[in-house]
Amino acid sequence: MKTLLRTALLGFLLSQVGFVFAQGVAVDTTPRSPAQSLSCLQRPSKPLEFPERHKLDHASGMTRVKLLFEKADAKPRVEVLANTAREDMQDLVFGRLAEYRLPCLTPEDGVVSAVQEFNFNNTDREPLAMEDEAQALSCLVMPREGMVIIDNGGRKVEHLMLSMVFDGDGEKPPKVDIVYSTNSKLLQRAAVNFASEYRMPCRSKGDKPRRISQPFVYRPSGVSMYALKREGFSLMEFLAMTEGIREVEANFDLNTMHCPFKVDYELYSPHQPNEVRTGGKPDPNRAAFLQWLSERQIAFENDKQARDLWGSTLQINVPCGVLKLEPRSAAG
Repeated sequence: MKTLLRTALLGFLLSQVGFVFAQGVAVDTTPRSPAQSLSCLQRPSKPLEFPERHKLDHASGMTRVKLLFEKADAKPRVEVLANTAREDMQDLVFGRLAEYRLPCLTPEDGVVSAVQEFNFNNTDREPLAMEDEAQALSCLVMPREGMVIIDNGGRKVEHLMLSMVFDGDGEKPPKVDIVYSTNSKLLQRAAVNFASEYRMPCRSKGDKPRRISQPFVYRPSGVSMYALKREGFSLMEFLAMTEGIREVEANFDLNTMHCPFKVDYELYSPHQPNEVRTGGKPDPNRAAFLQWLSERQIAFENDKQARDLWGSTLQINVPCGVLKLEPRSAAG
């Protein structure tokens, strides 16, 4: 499995402006200084490493920050623009940023700003997002510190699903509702309090409401749990893991669905419907097939495995061709 970490310097905000006028259009012709172009930026050369908690840690997260360089010999001031990374990932990011310097900065440069994004990904799944969801998450800021739960001695993995609706400006907290829970009051309180700290600072009053759903999983200290060794599967590998597949009838012409494509299958059965999604705009040619995929249930070995894997995401690689299944009794 490859551990991926991507960083990108997205842009600059210049502190000085000069204009000439041509046909009524203002054009900035002021040459950027070394500081304004970040040509003297000093930062660690060693890549960040993914903060694995265990070898099957498939977590991912993103932190986007605005850096404000005010003195040549001082670390930048940091504003968080978006964050979906957990606390240990953020610790790595802020530790790295504390080493940044802009030694060629002069008083004439004023404050030089830049935006940088850090992406953590420890999975063999490719990132997929629906367009509306991607827009909604583009400025989501989660709390700096992770969710804290005081261990009450329980021995079971607990989970719940929250729905958060943002319907105000960037300072307004979301309306938080519990969609599903294993009845752990401890987890419910902690998760609701944590989610109430979420913000979308890019929102303005009057923007249309945005809904985000998020699963939360709590593993008591010292309790072992099942985890996926990998998350990417071919279509036939996935189907081989599902219940009663030899008795299922299906006939799908994948060639008509803009194949090949990838499907994220979010595992919430047997207590909730599974969710499936592909990247980009919804494709009506795939609708029936995706609905059929969501109805396939993983053949768990036992109740503990079902409970532990709740909230996991598999990625299915759908090829071109025709998928035709006949019940074993009919074929025999």
